[in-house]
Amino acid sequence: MIDSYFEEIILKLSEAPYVNSFAVIKRKTTSTDGYLRIKADITNDDILEISIYCQCIGMSVEVIDYRYHWQDKNGILKRRWDNCKHHKEIRTFPFHVHVEKDEIVEPSEKMDIYKAIEMVGKNI
Repeated sequence: MIDSYFEEIILKLSEAPYVNSFAVIKRKTTSTDGYLRIKADITNDDILEISIYCQCIGMSVEVIDYRYHWQDKNGILKRRWDNCKHHKEIRTFPFHVHVEKDEIVEPSEKMDIYKAIEMVGKNI
């Protein structure tokens, strides 16, 4: 199941017209969990780095930890969505987004990779 989930993500990146290329940096799966790390080059020279750790829970794949880091070609942060368990003051804890170069932290719904990819495409 996890391999299929990872293949869906790879297919989405392959089909996205604003993704020039991407590389799977690390991919590890077992029968119960998996980790995927990808670096994608966007058509405007931005970069999207994806890190996902997930587990099989029942008959579904649940994302346990994630980080979707979007930056410009100069390394300046645009957005980084994650669920690292810091920023307990955020009402959507542990879900939050780091915004812009000043890394302002704002509340965020639980972000999935498909929404993150779509947001990058809408904002380039």
